[in-house]
Amino acid sequence: MNDLKFALRQLRKSPGFTAIAIITLALGIGANTAIFSVINAVLLRPLPYPQSERLVLIRERTNIFDSGSVSLSNYLDWRASQRGFTDLALFRRDDANLSGASGDVEAERVGLARVTYNFLSVLGMPSELGRDFRESDDVPHGKKVVLISDGLWKRRFGGSRDVIGQSITLDGVQREIIGVLPSNVQLARKAQVYIPLEDLRADKDYLDRRNHPGFSALGRLKPNVTLAQATADLNNIAAELERRYPDSNTGRRVTALILLDSGVKDYKRGVTLLLAAVGFVLLIACANVANMQLARALGRERELAVRAALGASRGQIAKQVFIESAILAVFGSIVGVLLALWGLDAIKAIAPGSSASFAPSDAARFQEANLDLKVLAFTAVVAVGAGLLVGIWPALRVSRAASLTLSLHEGGRGTNGSARLQRVRSGLVVAQVALALLLLLGAELTLKSFRNAQNAPLGFNPENILVAEVLLPKARYDTDEKIARFNDQLIERIRSLPGVESAALGLNIPFDNNEWDSPFHLSGTPPGSPGERPEAEINHVTPDYFRVMGMPVLRGSAFTEDDRADRPRSVIIDETFAQKYFPGKDPIGQQIDDNQSDQKNPPPLTIVGVVPRTRNEAPGEDNVEQYHWPQMTFAADQVPNRSNMLLVRVKSGNPLALVPAIKRELQGLDPDQAFAGISTMESNIAKSLGSRRMMTSLLSEFAVIALVLASVGLYGVMALTVTQRTRELGVRLALGAQRADIFRLVLSQGMLLVLAGLTVGLLGAIGAGRGLQSVLYGVGGFDLPALSSALFALAAVALIACWLPARRATRVDPIEALRAE
Repeated sequence: MNDLKFALRQLRKSPGFTAIAIITLALGIGANTAIFSVINAVLLRPLPYPQSERLVLIRERTNIFDSGSVSLSNYLDWRASQRGFTDLALFRRDDANLSGASGDVEAERVGLARVTYNFLSVLGMPSELGRDFRESDDVPHGKKVVLISDGLWKRRFGGSRDVIGQSITLDGVQREIIGVLPSNVQLARKAQVYIPLEDLRADKDYLDRRNHPGFSALGRLKPNVTLAQATADLNNIAAELERRYPDSNTGRRVTALILLDSGVKDYKRGVTLLLAAVGFVLLIACANVANMQLARALGRERELAVRAALGASRGQIAKQVFIESAILAVFGSIVGVLLALWGLDAIKAIAPGSSASFAPSDAARFQEANLDLKVLAFTAVVAVGAGLLVGIWPALRVSRAASLTLSLHEGGRGTNGSARLQRVRSGLVVAQVALALLLLLGAELTLKSFRNAQNAPLGFNPENILVAEVLLPKARYDTDEKIARFNDQLIERIRSLPGVESAALGLNIPFDNNEWDSPFHLSGTPPGSPGERPEAEINHVTPDYFRVMGMPVLRGSAFTEDDRADRPRSVIIDETFAQKYFPGKDPIGQQIDDNQSDQKNPPPLTIVGVVPRTRNEAPGEDNVEQYHWPQMTFAADQVPNRSNMLLVRVKSGNPLALVPAIKRELQGLDPDQAFAGISTMESNIAKSLGSRRMMTSLLSEFAVIALVLASVGLYGVMALTVTQRTRELGVRLALGAQRADIFRLVLSQGMLLVLAGLTVGLLGAIGAGRGLQSVLYGVGGFDLPALSSALFALAAVALIACWLPARRATRVDPIEALRAE
């Protein structure tokens, strides 16, 4: 306690040193705390289900992609034959229009989950109120029932327990509410209503093994069964299905991941990289404070020597110095936690938004980051580590017996300027400069990568386009004619609105979080082997789609009003398709087999136009863009769909200003139609770059912190060197040295340290670039312009840090310096 009180008094006597040391450590500890809280929320926190580590997400894979949706028929065979899981369930995330049973409540769009009756039992979550699905609920033409989420129950029914037995209308179908789910059921994300597969089990389109309509399978591992064993078992079943159904199942196998891992895999590399970056910041901060603490302790060497002469042991002296470092670490961690609270708010503000994917644990987990006990325990460990890094070397150095004895023998001169100590302090500066260079290079590379992704060609003009979802219920729009009539009337109404330039409907449009691909075959060519047929992305659009998107027709023509259901079916391909499959010839008039028709042996599709390739998702991410599939676009009236995206190009101004008018027109056609998913094309593109933007912003901020800390450390060492060499510099001036010579001498000494740090940093940059390669887009791990920029920035700041002490050295008065000695 006496040592603690003495250490506090000593720190209080040097408020400038204490404040700088605490703030420096707080920056390093606070950054680590904030990033670890994100890692804890995104990667480490378990899902809120019983034994969630045994829940497995199962998808299909081929030789083209690793994670594709599951065929309903394949799932049924898996479930009947598998031995590694207690059970398998199937689920899919959809949307639905919700209205009251009597139609007296305004319709709204809600997230809907299509699930097998055993879904909640596999998840291990019984209903909070009412009952779960039964097998008798999940049959074709059975009773229409629904489970609702806790949030919808409280918002729409006031949390009343009388909700059981009431009815709601989903997509025009009245359903009885049989249960309320617990609030922590998050699979599928954003789902507010859950319904069984029921009629889909008898739908020939869904039973077609070639159809993979967005389903994922969920399994719970049996006790003592590993993920590898269960996956191998499913792959054996998949191999047997390949033998039995070669046309649809050749090359199809299974991808199985623990449920939590499946949701966070897209963010694991990024947040791990951020943790490494803040680790560098902490090391730079610790080196900085260690240098300051060593210089301060050496300034007290005579005092410590006297204490030793009066009987203090080396351990007591080392403990006294170390306690001061520990106090700095404690206060640094307290301030760091406060900085982390502020930093978390900033991280959440720039974190990628929640997506509508199948993943139960996606980007929304960023918003769940907080300072819980696990994070605070991590902060305590970091604080202890920082205290050790800051305090051990100064404590051991000043407590050396030889140093203490020499300090007494040399009177007041001390040992501050010994070559060994100077090398230690210089080594710490070299390490700071090297680490700062690595962070600056990482920031430059990710910034350049983000710019490349942001400026990647889109193939269309996203400005002034409003986007919204339109979903027609099957109960009311049960024929192609009804769908086409509604679509025509809706577009005609919106076109007539003031300020609207053009309007269209599209399915699988760019940046809509959907993906639809299909194999194809060029008419008149040999059929491809099963599993080896080429794939293309599929779009369905109305005639004005290309005008709305600002896309020119490179060859041929766009769709017209004549492309109706009763006319020969046409297709428009993109330039990638034309270049790859029709090299050196005109693709207009060429034909492709029609695999989108329900007819038996339908006539082939005729290519009527070629348009630019569009980018449909963020570049450089783990999505279908990596496959570079060509694109095929169909006329919406010839292949009608109930789910579409409405696109409206306005003449000027904010497209969102038209939302009230468009909503009136939509509900004027059908009062039960909900207007949802409203955004602009530009905002959708920006959201797709959310994770890349967050990583770039944070790495840039950490690089700036590292640059400031490294420059402060360099300045501190050079300033201390000038102070220690005052007598030497005075003698040089007295013997005729010019002040310019003194300036060059001190400046060159500092820049030599910088040069050494840059050299070490360059060696580390090779490995750092390779580590970053997996998260970069359009830039190599060793990019000379980025490296040059980082070197220039660090060298410029370091020059200023060295210039100030060198300039002060030229002001040494030789008479005063010699008189003081």
